[in-house]
Amino acid sequence: MRRSYGYSRCSTSSQDWAIQLDALARAGVDDRDVYREKASGVKRDRTELRRVLDLLRPDDRLYVYALDRLARSQLHLLQIVEEIEKKGAKLISLRENIDTSSALGKFFTGILGSLSAMERELIMERTKAGVALARERGVKFGRTPKLTPSLIRQVLLAHDDPATTVPETCRILGISRSSYYSALRAGRLQAKDLVIEAA
Repeated sequence: MRRSYGYSRCSTSSQDWAIQLDALARAGVDDRDVYREKASGVKRDRTELRRVLDLLRPDDRLYVYALDRLARSQLHLLQIVEEIEKKGAKLISLRENIDTSSALGKFFTGILGSLSAMERELIMERTKAGVALARERGVKFGRTPKLTPSLIRQVLLAHDDPATTVPETCRILGISRSSYYSALRAGRLQAKDLVIEAA
């Protein structure tokens, strides 16, 4: 039997869920099947999102008020859409009027995939260009590189791309795995601090 779930997210305590919850209710989603989350969209590991994604079965529907409630980057959004599709379920975004079970929804998924691939290529090209420029200026890529804001951002961007592997990123940036994970931890701590400040 097909079930309908809803996912609602607000990033700060000052935001109101009323608009999202009202739209989900009007779409026919039972309030008991709406998963509410207070977290930043840039945060990948969200408890309620993970919970509702794990519940999805073939032919189920996951409703959201808007796509930006799911993710803030095309790469992360594509990853979520692909997970939903692999389970045989469908995503419906009310504000954008997108239903991945329709022909238009399938077209949207294809466009999203193309844009994400292009974004990934641009990220890697910028990373390679940055490394080459740094080497021209005499920057040494040693065992313990300084965790600069630029390095942290490049690692976070690469990590958000499910098609980019850790070894590939380390090779392009000229860093070790330990430096990769140090930069990742630093970036997550910075994002967490920003969320706390915004709250």
